[in-house]
Amino acid sequence: MELSRLIEIRDAMPTDREYLEIYAAGDKKSSWQTRHDAQHGEEVHDLGMKSLLPQLEAVFGPLLDEVTREFILPVALRSHDVGRSIDIDNHDREGARVMNDYLAARDVPHEIKAPVCKLIVHHRSNRVLQHGIYSAAHAILVIADKCIGDERRVREDKANKLNILRRMGIGKWTLARRNWWYNAAHDRVNFAIKQAEVRVDVERNPGHSKPTGEIVLQMRIDEKVASIKEIVSLDWFADSFHACGKAAEFFGLYFRLEFNGVRYKWTWIDKTKKKGAWLPISTTSIPR
Repeated sequence: MELSRLIEIRDAMPTDREYLEIYAAGDKKSSWQTRHDAQHGEEVHDLGMKSLLPQLEAVFGPLLDEVTREFILPVALRSHDVGRSIDIDNHDREGARVMNDYLAARDVPHEIKAPVCKLIVHHRSNRVLQHGIYSAAHAILVIADKCIGDERRVREDKANKLNILRRMGIGKWTLARRNWWYNAAHDRVNFAIKQAEVRVDVERNPGHSKPTGEIVLQMRIDEKVASIKEIVSLDWFADSFHACGKAAEFFGLYFRLEFNGVRYKWTWIDKTKKKGAWLPISTTSIPR
């Protein structure tokens, strides 16, 4: 299949009725969570293709072949959550099946649709932690997906409630103790993140053959809604950020979090490496 035809299929997806209906059905099933709609898919796509990939290639040079750059990765980025329309808990596998059928209906050959489906199957944190990162495209998908999360993902009704509670002067500790609605803590933490940006922060040191440095998720936090200490201690973020760490390692980099200008790193706080915490880099003395 000609690359021009693949690009047509790629570019038609954000307005394709069939594709949008699949995503909408999955988002409806996920209504108790933050948004997992087609807009989320576009946000992940843009972070991966317009921010993360250019930054990485500015350091390492070309990372992808033409078909992966123009079709395989962008399609996987924007469609990674379509499987929620079938099964939320197994949306990775179901998403691969959905996209296999979607692309087959458009005559995309197996050797091109198979890598798209493989990326979708392997985008979740638990699979990354079990099996690792297998390619640059996979690493970019994982980081782009896990680093999309701020107040824009909170559903409008929940965001309105949180805004009212904040204006009423209800402190973060009261907000944290009260279960205002199902999944309230997750909504509140996302609502507290007012801005998020991924930065590739590297330097070239004499005597090192490769660049060294970090991929950093920089966040501006409203600490009246959620404290940084609370955010870094949440179990459901731990696996996501550890998966990002695996993805950063693929490029020989570290993964860091930055809250309101203070950078944090994961630090093991016992010798068995069974207990760790995200701590400000300035307070840790363990070598990176």
